[in-house]
Amino acid sequence: MKKRMIVAVLVVLLVVLSTGEWALVLAQDLSFSLDRNISHVYINKDGSADIEYELTFTCDRGADPIDIVDVGMPNSSYDLSTAVATINGQPVAKIAKSEYVNPGIEVHLGRYAIQPGERGTVRVRINVAEMVYPDSEDEEYASVEFWPTAFGKDFVHGTTYLQVNFHFPLGVTSEETRWHYQEFTSWDVQDDRIVFTWTNEAAEGWKQYKYGVSFPRKYVDTVYKPPAFNTSIFGRLTDALCNSPLCCFFAFGLLWVGVVALGSVQSRRRRLKYLPPTLAVEGVGIKRGLTAVEAAILLETPLNKVLTMILFGLLKKGAINVVSDKPLRLKVTAEKPEGLRTYEEQFLAAVKKDGTLSEQRLRRMMIDLIKEVNNKLKGFSRKETVAYYKDIVRRAWEQVQAGETPEVRSKRFDEGLEWLMMDKEYDEKTERTFREGPVFLPTWWWYYHPWRAATASSGGGRGRSSSAGTGGGKPVTLPTLPGAAFASTVVSGIEGVADRVVSSVERFTGGVTKVTNPPPVSTRSSGRSSSGGCACACACACAGCACACAGGGR
Repeated sequence: MKKRMIVAVLVVLLVVLSTGEWALVLAQDLSFSLDRNISHVYINKDGSADIEYELTFTCDRGADPIDIVDVGMPNSSYDLSTAVATINGQPVAKIAKSEYVNPGIEVHLGRYAIQPGERGTVRVRINVAEMVYPDSEDEEYASVEFWPTAFGKDFVHGTTYLQVNFHFPLGVTSEETRWHYQEFTSWDVQDDRIVFTWTNEAAEGWKQYKYGVSFPRKYVDTVYKPPAFNTSIFGRLTDALCNSPLCCFFAFGLLWVGVVALGSVQSRRRRLKYLPPTLAVEGVGIKRGLTAVEAAILLETPLNKVLTMILFGLLKKGAINVVSDKPLRLKVTAEKPEGLRTYEEQFLAAVKKDGTLSEQRLRRMMIDLIKEVNNKLKGFSRKETVAYYKDIVRRAWEQVQAGETPEVRSKRFDEGLEWLMMDKEYDEKTERTFREGPVFLPTWWWYYHPWRAATASSGGGRGRSSSAGTGGGKPVTLPTLPGAAFASTVVSGIEGVADRVVSSVERFTGGVTKVTNPPPVSTRSSGRSSSGGCACACACACAGCACACAGGGR
């Protein structure tokens, strides 16, 4: 009998004999490199997916020939009758259900077995029925996840060129695509379908790598119900072969806590990433003409800061008053200025009768704004556009700081306020710039802090004639404040507004990203589809659990 390449994550595979005793089956003569592991996931309209693998092996000299290759499947709904495979272009002798990988198939190479010192490429294609599951973060979306098949750590060595390709259903547009875990390396359009490609040129053949995508569920006819919790990998863990139920209970508990903690950290890290991961067409140029607020969205400025920018823009236009800052209370002016932008009108509509802000309406406004900015960027280089607007912020500060007189610096600060606020060092730069000399208060100061403006006008600052005239053409006197006092007031005021414009920045941003860029879910129990070769049971032997299911050859 030929020795087979046993697929396992452990050095040994634990087998329960009919006597109930544990035995160790050693595989000492298997050694190979996995040079290439290329997979394609073709998502079909019926909710299934065609899985295609290209696996290139080099069998080590002195090792046993590779005569059977096991390939892990995403789940047990695969249709064996659809499976086709070749070895170096030649049809294989046999394809059957794997004896070692569950779920998985075994590809018999027959007389084309890969001999010691030789290289061979196995290609496999098969249909898996239940591949499209609900997106647990967006009821209007469906998701597919796939973990490429892997091989036993003690049998495979060297690095692997790993490539995973997701082919979206026909009709999905670039604005509707989402990715899980990590952003795609590149994208393309093949046969009128968007394709996301992930490439890792130095992967490890024994490691499990996770990838996934989401898209509107309207593009598929069937979205499968997520597996019940006790049928997932976690459920199987507790139902596996255990000598001590208490041991397995604690092992499960530790594993679950670890998964929840990791998911929480990843979620917080991604929560500020509120722009959707659409396809950026590079090389077309810079998208000019964005407002400061729209540019802030492009730069993914914290959303409470964006809301503050919108508020100060409305203050400058005389559309709103700050009635009190602790607590924050606003009042919309009687006459609405002309030429307000959509997001400004939505902000004004979010001011409630008691002067507080409706976070629900603000959230809706922000979602619409993010979508609008993303639409404006279509066909332009996002990377170049980001650099362009960062440079505008830098130059805006240079112009303020280069002002030769307090009057010029004050005017430039007033004109570029929203752009200046985008700088991460806004506070420090404001204080440095206006540390000495008076500051001529801008006209919107009355709307911002009416009580402080009145104090400045009545003697809190030094008055001076301005060239700005009233309707009668008479000059008016703009009040001034000492530079340090102005800087302190503006900085603390903006910080205060940013802190109080919403009750919880993290919760508010999370509500936005849930729609515009939902975080990936890392387990099947959450409603995503399973991995591409680790949907197996585990044997818990009290010292720890190990899955003998990573897929692969034998």
